[in-house]
Amino acid sequence: MRALPLLMLAACGGTTAAPDAPMAPLEPTANLAREVVDTKLAFDVTAMSATITVTFGASAEPGATLEVGDLVIDRVTSSGVELPFAIATRQLDLALPASDRPIPVDIAYHYTTHEEFSGASAGGYTMVWPYHCGNLFPCHSDPADGTTFTLDVTGVAAGKTAVFPATIPGEAPSYQIAWAIDDFIELTLGTTTAGTEVAISHRANELATAQAGGAHLVAAFDWMERTIGPYRFGNKVGTVSVKWPRGAFGGMEHHPRWHVAAAALGSEETNVHEAAHGWFGGGIRIACWEDFVLSEGTTTYLAGRALEVVAPAVGAATWTRYAQELTGILGTSKVWPQSCGTIDIIDDNLFTNAPYMRGAFFYRALAGKVGAAKVDEVLATFYAAHAGKAATMSDMLSTIQAVTGYDPTACAATWLTATTTPSPGPCP
Repeated sequence: MRALPLLMLAACGGTTAAPDAPMAPLEPTANLAREVVDTKLAFDVTAMSATITVTFGASAEPGATLEVGDLVIDRVTSSGVELPFAIATRQLDLALPASDRPIPVDIAYHYTTHEEFSGASAGGYTMVWPYHCGNLFPCHSDPADGTTFTLDVTGVAAGKTAVFPATIPGEAPSYQIAWAIDDFIELTLGTTTAGTEVAISHRANELATAQAGGAHLVAAFDWMERTIGPYRFGNKVGTVSVKWPRGAFGGMEHHPRWHVAAAALGSEETNVHEAAHGWFGGGIRIACWEDFVLSEGTTTYLAGRALEVVAPAVGAATWTRYAQELTGILGTSKVWPQSCGTIDIIDDNLFTNAPYMRGAFFYRALAGKVGAAKVDEVLATFYAAHAGKAATMSDMLSTIQAVTGYDPTACAATWLTATTTPSPGPCP
């Protein structure tokens, strides 16, 4: 329910309002549907203060709403004028008028550190996936929502370097923006055919590990640009080694400078997997958390596929390891809940290895049926249709049938919705 502003009209001569009757000030009004189209962020990591310019899209209804976690809001203005706001249950409602054009809003605030991957860590890195962006900046955490970004990070201690994208020019989910601060050295790996520079930011004692983990990263990224479609997030990309807590492995798709745990830096698959999110999970957003497999299953497949093309021995070893991981998945694990907006990705146990591995082997089974080159064509067609937008796994199944002529419904049921984990093999 949205509260509409009350128009206070002075009566004159019966029920006819005076033409110059004043209108009551607009009150802060919840409007969750009003989209964010651009986000400009500037952080002082010493003062732990920040400013953000949020540009809201046009809306026929007044008000606007942002998630703000435990941020301390200092000031809200629009075009230099104080804008009334209200905060309740970690939500910021604004007194923004309806408009047929975008409206920028400036917010000054303070933030605090959060561990457990839920904001800005005292360890010098950020992560807000899946829905903790409000602990770092006023935002929309819905994975379907996309915004362009600019970012500046100042107040960095002497001798340290902050690695972050100054801009994310294509619409991205809120969890994509991030920074990392440490004693970084940059290793330039090379440039793709399209002119994209690929690098790894690492610490001095990680050079050999970075070289091993990035041995085929340029070739894999080049293959994805040429095979799937143009990269959307800039012309310089690469891995940033982050000191996640002990026991944390893997990475996070903070494109164009994605993060990989220091413990996983030497893994070629991890580096290529995070790179592949530039096409699925970032380049194409998921419409609902239930479509998590569209991001992670597709990306896991793409990492294995790219590596088997550019480094066959590495690719073969990757698929062998995937098969081993597949056997450890519980038959009751969720892969693709066929709903939208009704589950919590963490609390409802969707964030497991099942969407990664069973999703990857679904595409592998499809490749066994129609050929790997045809699956490449499916992914390229899907990317051409949905890049910069949100999409569903159902959309992917429709694209598979349209491109290949094969109805993947039964194969998808086997790999994505059945309660038992099947053995690898081609689709029926």
